[in-house]
Amino acid sequence: MVNTGRWYRIRSLAGFRLALPALFLSAVIAPPPVAQASTNVYLLYRHWQPYDWPVNLPSANELTRSQRGLGWQKQGAASSFGIDYDYQPLRIRTGDPAHNGHLHRLTFGGEWQHQLYRLEARAGVAGTSNMFKYQDIHSDVVNGRLALFRALDETSDVSLGIGGDHRFGSFRWLPRVRWQQSDEHGQWLVDLPVLLQWQSPGQLWEFRTERNGDRWATLDKAREVESALYLQEWRTELTYRIHEGRGSWPAVVVGIGASVDTRVRYEDLDTGTANLSLGDALFGSLRLDW
Repeated sequence: MVNTGRWYRIRSLAGFRLALPALFLSAVIAPPPVAQASTNVYLLYRHWQPYDWPVNLPSANELTRSQRGLGWQKQGAASSFGIDYDYQPLRIRTGDPAHNGHLHRLTFGGEWQHQLYRLEARAGVAGTSNMFKYQDIHSDVVNGRLALFRALDETSDVSLGIGGDHRFGSFRWLPRVRWQQSDEHGQWLVDLPVLLQWQSPGQLWEFRTERNGDRWATLDKAREVESALYLQEWRTELTYRIHEGRGSWPAVVVGIGASVDTRVRYEDLDTGTANLSLGDALFGSLRLDW
């Protein structure tokens, strides 16, 4: 709900300041990566074909979308840790949306395995560019994902667990079933209800279908209305590594995919809460790994 009152601003900023020590503490107590881990840095670009608006408006016939990302990752035998940043212009050109359309997200976290238990955790900040430019920040900027699994036994490939995130809209907890296996045909990972992934031997090809969704804190152009934007979709992508990378030359991975049932929810100052289905769109991607 949109709230422009002074008390809401003070309470939101206080909540954000309290959340920062919690994020720092979680980074300090996180289990360190194992020795002899591999590290890599990546750059990513993804571009979608234009989305059609669900209604015929002369002021907004299509919505353009792209994504730029970079990050650092460290991978070990029983743990991984990474820092990721992405910038995603979502050019909404109708009504008076309570944000400027430039979405930034910075997260850190990873995965840790200990005996029968597996923990997946990420935390960070996500919001519009005017919020960070003018340091006018409210509590919705703090974001995260958390999932905990337990294997059925020491020899089982199946784990049961629970996870909480914004993949399906507002933050919610869902039961999860995880299955992972490697054979001569490649590596399989199934994490119901959010992910199905296959990698070919040598990781030359990868096919991935996953549920994507997150929340960005927003401000209107006058920086008076504090709200949030939610973006969710089913994303399917096939990638191929066309260059292995040698020395200072990066590995090059190209991909093609589709975003299906893309939905966006935000506060429109003219009409109230907008909950739109943008439909489906194809996209292409390019990733460089060092």
